[in-house]
Amino acid sequence: MIKAKQELILKYGVPSLAIIVVAIQLYLVHFQSLNRWKGGGFGMYTEIHYIYNQIHISGVSVDSLIKDDPNMKSTLGYLMLMPNDENIRKAAELVLKTTNKDSVYLQIWKPTVNSENGIYKRILANEIHLKKSEL
Repeated sequence: MIKAKQELILKYGVPSLAIIVVAIQLYLVHFQSLNRWKGGGFGMYTEIHYIYNQIHISGVSVDSLIKDDPNMKSTLGYLMLMPNDENIRKAAELVLKTTNKDSVYLQIWKPTVNSENGIYKRILANEIHLKKSEL
C-alpha cells in the first residue's frame, strides 16, 4: 500500500509540481517582466544575462549613486532584474529623494543580438519621467 502511494507521488506528483513551477515562471516572465534567467532559468539562453542591462539617469552618474548607498545599489539591481513599472517607479522615487532634484528621467536598456546577422544593439525596456510634485 505504501509502495503504491510512493509510486503515484513519483509518477504524477513530481511532474505536476514541475509543470506548476514552469507555468509560474512563464507567467512572471510575460506579465511581471521577470528576467528569463531567474525563477528556474527556463529560457535563460534566449536573452543576454540581466547584469548587462544598462540604467541611464539624465544628469546623474549611476556609478556615483550606488557607490556608497547599499539601498540604491539593491534597488537599481532589482530594477535590472525586473524592469517593470513598479520597480522603475520605486527606483525613480529613491533617486529623487537621494539627489534632491525636481525631476528624474530614468531609462533601462536591454542588450540584444540579432541571430540572423549578429548585430548587437540595445532596446529600451522601460522608462519613467517622474517629477517631485507627483510624489
